[in-house]
Amino acid sequence: MAPRKKPISSNTTSSKKSNSKAQPQPSKFGIQHFFERHTQNSQKPKEVAASSPPQNPKTLAATVSPTVAPVQSVPKIRKPAQIDAGNAVLALVNDEIQSISQLGNKNSMSKYTPENLMAAGVGGDKENVDEEASPEISKSKSLKRFKFSPGMLIKQSQDDGGDEVTWRISPTSPVKAVTVEKWIPSRTPNTSDRSLVSLNRVGVKRVKPDQDMDSNGAFSGIDSRQSPFRTPPSLPYCHDKVTRVWNHLFLIDAVTAMQLANACNGVSDQPGLRQHKKALLELLDQVEDVISVEDSVSSDVEESPFQVEDKKSKRMPISLDHTVKRVETALTGKVLRKSSYCSFLVLEVSEKCGDADSSGDQCLFKVIRLLNEQSGEERSVYLRDEWLYSVIAPGDTVNVIGEFDNQGQCHVDRHNNFIIVHPDVLVSGTRVTASFICSRRTVLDERLKSNEHSTAALSGTILHRVFEAGLMKEIPTVTFLEERTRTVLQKNLENLYACGVNENDMYKTLIEAVPKILNWVNLFKNSQGSKAPSVDFGSDIGVKKVIDIEEMAWAPKYGLKGQIDASVRVEVESNSGESHEKVMPLEFKSGKSSMEHSAQVILYTLLMSERYQKHVDTGLLCYLQSDQTQGIVARRSDLVGLIMRRNELANDILKASQTQVLPPMLQCQSICGSCRHLNVCTVYHKVHGGSTESSGLADLFDSNTQYLTNAHGVFLRLWDGLIDLEAKEMQLVKNEIWRSHSSNSDYATGCLSFIVLDGDSPCSASGKDSRFVYRFLRNSFPSLNGRTSDIDFSSASSSRKDIDCTLKCGDFVILSSESGSLPVASGIIMDISQSHVSVSFSKHLRLPWSNPSEASDLLQEVWRVDKDDFVTSFSVMRFNLVQLFLQSTQAAHLRKMIVDLEAPRFDNGSPLSQDPAISYVWSQRNLNDDQRRAILKILTAKDYALILGMPGTGKTSTMVHAVKALLIRGSSILLTSYTNSAVDNLLVKLKAEDIDFIRIGRHEAVHEEIRGHCFSEMNIQTVEGIKLILDQVKVVAVTCLGITSPLLANKRFDVCIMDEAGQTTLPVSLGPLMFASKFVLVGDHYQLPPLVKSTEARENGMGVSLFCRLSEAHPQAISALQSQYRMCRGIMALSNALIYGDRLRCGSPEIENAKLKVSSSIPHSFWIQEVINPSKPVIFINTDSLPAFEAKDHKIVSNPTEANIIVQVVEGLVKSGIKGEDIGVITPYNSQAEIIRLALSRLTSVEIHTIDKYQVRGRDKDCILVSFVRSMENPTNCSSSLLGDWHRINVALTRAKKKLVMVGSCKTLSNVVLLKLLIEQVEQQSGILNVSNKDIKFKRELKRCSQAQAQAR
Repeated sequence: MAPRKKPISSNTTSSKKSNSKAQPQPSKFGIQHFFERHTQNSQKPKEVAASSPPQNPKTLAATVSPTVAPVQSVPKIRKPAQIDAGNAVLALVNDEIQSISQLGNKNSMSKYTPENLMAAGVGGDKENVDEEASPEISKSKSLKRFKFSPGMLIKQSQDDGGDEVTWRISPTSPVKAVTVEKWIPSRTPNTSDRSLVSLNRVGVKRVKPDQDMDSNGAFSGIDSRQSPFRTPPSLPYCHDKVTRVWNHLFLIDAVTAMQLANACNGVSDQPGLRQHKKALLELLDQVEDVISVEDSVSSDVEESPFQVEDKKSKRMPISLDHTVKRVETALTGKVLRKSSYCSFLVLEVSEKCGDADSSGDQCLFKVIRLLNEQSGEERSVYLRDEWLYSVIAPGDTVNVIGEFDNQGQCHVDRHNNFIIVHPDVLVSGTRVTASFICSRRTVLDERLKSNEHSTAALSGTILHRVFEAGLMKEIPTVTFLEERTRTVLQKNLENLYACGVNENDMYKTLIEAVPKILNWVNLFKNSQGSKAPSVDFGSDIGVKKVIDIEEMAWAPKYGLKGQIDASVRVEVESNSGESHEKVMPLEFKSGKSSMEHSAQVILYTLLMSERYQKHVDTGLLCYLQSDQTQGIVARRSDLVGLIMRRNELANDILKASQTQVLPPMLQCQSICGSCRHLNVCTVYHKVHGGSTESSGLADLFDSNTQYLTNAHGVFLRLWDGLIDLEAKEMQLVKNEIWRSHSSNSDYATGCLSFIVLDGDSPCSASGKDSRFVYRFLRNSFPSLNGRTSDIDFSSASSSRKDIDCTLKCGDFVILSSESGSLPVASGIIMDISQSHVSVSFSKHLRLPWSNPSEASDLLQEVWRVDKDDFVTSFSVMRFNLVQLFLQSTQAAHLRKMIVDLEAPRFDNGSPLSQDPAISYVWSQRNLNDDQRRAILKILTAKDYALILGMPGTGKTSTMVHAVKALLIRGSSILLTSYTNSAVDNLLVKLKAEDIDFIRIGRHEAVHEEIRGHCFSEMNIQTVEGIKLILDQVKVVAVTCLGITSPLLANKRFDVCIMDEAGQTTLPVSLGPLMFASKFVLVGDHYQLPPLVKSTEARENGMGVSLFCRLSEAHPQAISALQSQYRMCRGIMALSNALIYGDRLRCGSPEIENAKLKVSSSIPHSFWIQEVINPSKPVIFINTDSLPAFEAKDHKIVSNPTEANIIVQVVEGLVKSGIKGEDIGVITPYNSQAEIIRLALSRLTSVEIHTIDKYQVRGRDKDCILVSFVRSMENPTNCSSSLLGDWHRINVALTRAKKKLVMVGSCKTLSNVVLLKLLIEQVEQQSGILNVSNKDIKFKRELKRCSQAQAQAR
């Protein structure tokens, strides 16, 4: 039963319809100015003739789709009046539109015949066509709910008796051919450019994934020749006519016109269309879940989150600690910010003709039918004037900023309201304004993070910091600003090094701007009674207070974000002598003036309006070079143009992320030749089917792409798409930052919610970094009183919602308020534990309505912390990938090895007999034969070498000796791995061997023993000092994603050694390899593969690491380490039989025969005694005779009974003399690990992790306990991706030294092939231990809970 429709408030007023004859006054910053400049800079496109042979109108009417009618029935359409457009322009538009509408193409039209649609599975029984009524949106009809089913499709139709073209989400009901009486030419872009479904939605899942795509990538079951999702369908366009229209009018930018020209030439993007079909079906499948919510569910949600069920299934409050009480009190007393907008799902897009005016012309408008996914209510939006050309399709998400009348309608036109398309795509104001020159360049800026460094950009950044310091200083002086300039220069020494600039030379250049900065501050801020200066908006102003500097402003309401230079409170005095205060943004520019800057300030007024919840319509723009200050007024005409541009850019960004198709090239050699993305841009154009002619760059294009082959294009397209699939999965998590009250947010893994500031020590300084550390208290578990055996494990499993949190020290995070989902600041985690998290910020925290000194407001707020480095990592991955295909010697070499899979070369060895490095290897007696062969493999490699480090074989020690051998040769070495912990583990051993090195990375993320080797700890004062150290020290260590550091901008190495290469995705691996002549990959692809969240990306190959790819292509490049020094013989036998094919061997008799040493004098129950028995290294506790069924809560899986058994075994081991630090607990599921951690909270030395975390963070232990969790009464349908992953099982089996204890259901686990083999191996060692109710002491509540769970299944 769907939730009841909420009543519509009677106090809502109807939006006024725009007056089509009204002509607003020209705006100085109107959007047409951007297009005029864009047109002047653009190269005139080549004219393309398009014609259509004459056809019989009757024949045409009988064969075309229901949305296309004979040309002669075209009515005269009156275009909406344009901003500042004269009659001559309007006349030109009417002529152009009329001529465009005469063009036709029989072939393209015929693809939309009803027969084709029905053959594709859209149609059905013709007799029931009358039952499918077109939901007309009108005031006479009451609002109604639309019931969805999983198998919904988009259907195109034309309502009887109306001049409209309609696209809607509708059930798959029968359709038949409809006679079309009238036709409306559409100026909507081609579907491949506009019909995109936003995939950035929580809960999107695949519908019948085995039927989604065929072997060629085509969508099965639907005609893939042309998309039936066009909204509305467009006729072919003539290139030259379209261009002339767009150059005169604010309709669609020149980039979209180029896309229309491609459509005219027959260019189609079938993969993009197929992606749209598939995505829309996935999306619609979720709508059923959203609007079909049972009333009982909604009632449960309203209950207190601080309750759990007792044994009588009644709500019972649990014991709350101080932090929980503060959260509950704060949330109870906090009034959530009222949302001034609402997010909707687009159900239907209709294009209609309005009433004719006095001249007989008709007005076009669009009707967007919407669904509020939270309330289930339907609404409609009418788009008129410029908004008619908004690119919106069924399945999109939009924000409507405006009031709905009592009919559920909102009118968006030139004078009223806004509509934001794809609001989850937060676009920066800088990106929006820059996109007017070239959308393709802007999208590339958004998708790639390069390591380019510019002296001019650095100079501007430093001047910004100096200007901001002058603003914040009460009375700045020349001396103060000069000292500040030197201080900022010192903080930017690494960037100066990357730019190749000396700090003294840069200081001389910057110091020239100090008098101008001081003059501006004195004039506008410290006028001291003198007349305030006047700015462009006709008023005298004075800066009364600087509210904030570099204020982070995110506005999901508008789909915008930005970093405002300064937020100021200004006193404005009008000509009449009246004065009042206003809050406004202040933007500082060190370069030449540009209209882009004015547009940027206008967008910042929107951001500040949303952030401060007050109307902000003016801003200040200061130019240092010309010593001018402009007053910027945000006029409605400018906002309309900029928001529409933002919507188009968001569509371009989303399209690129879903189809990897970028906006068309600009085709202007004068602009493209100096573009920073020229090489990348041309490579993308070539691999996506572009040619010299379509690029418009002639020989310049050929010289940049002629070396690329078809195989190169296939490789780049594949991995570019895989990266985007993974990025989409992670973007869903990031969207939770401003959707923190959604039902799914409780299960986000990269966040901590409902935290409060520590009232005892909320803030502290972090030393010379001038950062401020705030300590937040976490909502912790109920305190434990008494024995762990008294814990109700079933309650514990449901009392924690942030159990999957993956945050760690060094992570970049976003801090936001829970009360209004308001992002407040970005910071870095300094410390995190079960009870608290400490985050450092660059400045004091401040709520927009509060001052930094008002700590009481901060203490009363409830906070949320979200991980913020997802997008950055994916942009680095894309950059690494495309770098592989640029024209350089290093890239060409790596392409041969990685893409073309050429065999690696090795020296014969005869000339190496006198090599001192070889002599060193043979002289080391602590190396075994495998380790020596591995080091020799590295020394003789010309291209690359692969070291297969099986569990416990001493690969870290081998790498230390390899580094020593390479240093003897005088080689420079880059050490890298994906994680900071893996890098630092190797460096700790290098430090023990007195090997000097440099660690590049954030101080907070580096191990304490290694921080002294970071540049931040070396007290370097000059650029020359940096250069000297980098030249002297031969070993540099950095994470794979840290290679964008400016310290590596001018650095090259002889060898790159990558640890844990088997766990690193291929695009991430490529980055460090670009810095070295040859590389060494160390890993074990039989253990954990790269972590890939997206199932689709993983299934299509993203889980295949570079190590795995090369080892399978060239096994001769592998040197295997097979002598292990960890596991005793019995434990080693398991992984040997299941994974390694008996290649593992014990390194010594002591290791082979090692046993657990326990005290025999301690009494235990019989089954505990059997488990602890040192003579049995492997034990499997079978729970089939117990009520040990798994418990599920949403996506969380746990097993309270297994947790109870694990706890009892750990306690028995500790009583028998085994130290807690020698015991480890492993489980595939975070929830199970957290339950066990809670129960063993007194034994903090016991290391408890998931399998994935254990390989990264954990160490080998004398005794390892494994809880498999999955257990059900009817296990025939058991399927678990975690338990079925043999890589993970291998990790779990190879951590123990002397004792391996596994707990699970043999009956359930035997349905997984690998685990069935595992159980058989344990049986051969007589290690199966069957336990019953007589053995295990249960709580009555636990037993009843388990039985109830079993019956429920």
